[in-house]
Amino acid sequence: MDLKHLEYFNTVAQMGSINRAAQALFISQPHLGKIIRDLEQSAGAPLFTRSNHGVTLTPEGIEFQRRAQRVLAEMAGMFHRPEASVLQDVSLSVSMTKYSHIMESFIQTVLQHKELPAYAHRLQEGDPIDVMEDVYNHRADIGVLHFSQSQRENILSLFHQHQLEYHPLARMTPHILISKHHPLLLGERPVTLEALSGYGFVRYEGQFEDFTYELFSQGSHFNLSANPRIVYIVTRASLLHLLSKTDFYSIGIQDFTMQQASYQVVSIPIEDCEGLLEFGYVLPTGIQLNRITLEFLGDLKQRLS
Repeated sequence: MDLKHLEYFNTVAQMGSINRAAQALFISQPHLGKIIRDLEQSAGAPLFTRSNHGVTLTPEGIEFQRRAQRVLAEMAGMFHRPEASVLQDVSLSVSMTKYSHIMESFIQTVLQHKELPAYAHRLQEGDPIDVMEDVYNHRADIGVLHFSQSQRENILSLFHQHQLEYHPLARMTPHILISKHHPLLLGERPVTLEALSGYGFVRYEGQFEDFTYELFSQGSHFNLSANPRIVYIVTRASLLHLLSKTDFYSIGIQDFTMQQASYQVVSIPIEDCEGLLEFGYVLPTGIQLNRITLEFLGDLKQRLS
């Protein structure tokens, strides 16, 4: 049994629908349905009563939810950091989605304060749901994430449910990421999604990312996840190294500072692209950010402008 599955169970119980919960969690309905069935098998009893109108908790489900909430609360308490109260004014704790622009702002801010006598900086990476959970469970003081416009309503609802404040930073046009030595560039041919259809596609693993790879360009719809040649990876470095050594492509945003120098990878705007990626940050309700975190946010706003 996975702790995240308990959180998924809670979401289904709160929303009264596996389909709506799957949309809010950005996972597929069949995948979430299987998780619930596995939980019921582990519990040895049905946890929900199914109907055409959704799901409701059974008596066993009510007891399971009570225990699940207690387990999740205990786990959240385990992440209490003894040094946090002592070093909270001089430390930067960030959870982020996989964009190097955020990482560069973190590094720049840390370097600005490297002479401090004591600090406890942290940088964690994951998908937007991981970021939200890190902030909600106090594993990070601030979470920086991105999502597509089609996801906006659902993800803002999810922030509200977890009592997180959301602050937009920027809306960015998706770009194609390829090696500066790619055959299309060397042949001085246009770099478009249509021209790249015969090349391998590199993408992050995880169902949340599926939304990022549904694009509309020049009046055409491109479902990049339907490419028969896909390489799934889990880290930014893996993605960039792979692009630098092959003629594969991926989707990102504008260049970050060291992108070409370090990886020989360039960002090319997608012509007439209708979708936008929104970047923003989340905080626990009512929190006051320390000076170092405010500097981090200022640097990040400049990089995304």
